Amino acid sequence: MARRASPILAAALFVGIVLPDLASALRPLVAPAVVALLVTNFLRVEQRAVLRTLAEPRRVLPLLAWLLLGVPLLTAAVLRLVPVPPGLAEALLLTASSPVLMAVPAFALMLGLDGALALFAMLATTLLQPFLHPPIAAWLLGVTLDLPVGALMLRLALFVGGAAAIAAAIRFVCGGARLRRNDAAIAGGTVFALVVFGIGVMDGLTAALLAEPGRVALFLGASLLANFGWQAAGVLVFRAAERRTALTAALAGGNRNLATVIAALGDSASPDLLLYLAVGQFPLYLLPALAGPVYRRLLGR
Repeated sequence: MARRASPILAAALFVGIVLPDLASALRPLVAPAVVALLVTNFLRVEQRAVLRTLAEPRRVLPLLAWLLLGVPLLTAAVLRLVPVPPGLAEALLLTASSPVLMAVPAFALMLGLDGALALFAMLATTLLQPFLHPPIAAWLLGVTLDLPVGALMLRLALFVGGAAAIAAAIRFVCGGARLRRNDAAIAGGTVFALVVFGIGVMDGLTAALLAEPGRVALFLGASLLANFGWQAAGVLVFRAAERRTALTAALAGGNRNLATVIAALGDSASPDLLLYLAVGQFPLYLLPALAGPVYRRLLGR
């Protein structure tokens, strides 16, 4: 599965649309798939590499500034020039200010980028979200996000801390050398977790596509443009940095975790946000097939 990740991931979303009953059946496995994805991320990224990343403030501070402020401000500026429906504009701005998607480290490793930097970006923006996302959303959107900091931090601790603990136990039992020898198998587990997540999150999209194909097409097109536009902007912003750093920053900037915002909003999350969450998986899952050759060429591979 690791060797054939590009076609498998691209097919997963379409399977979820063509087989809505399967998507509905896998929906309860979305959260366990995220935990499995985090476990494989922690197994594949050396802890020492993450610590080395933390020791480079000139590298990580500009990245955090871009992810937390640069991308939302750029999105707000573009939306002032390009008229879009209010619900779609809200979805784009909330996505732009969301933390880095938990799958980004896996895709960074898949594309030959800096997995440790991607893991740091995901963890840092996720842990800072309860404190920074509400004021940013209020500033850009006038939207009041009443994020329950204590409950959200507890949920994040269970997800991230639990996955880290499981990975630490596996690393203790197996040893680092054995894990490195079986890296391809672990990468295959990553792809499997992404397939389960991708099919499960498509639950409900088939009905929306049949009922409002034009609206779904608009949201899908906006999601593709936003994702790859944020990535292109990241490459330009970090063009003076080392190439792998710039491309990792681009990948992290383009793929954001809107699901955490929707979970915090609960029943008040609009249908537009739920639709954008579903179609927002397409740029990510098509990334290895569409952008993989570009990334490899820019890396000289």
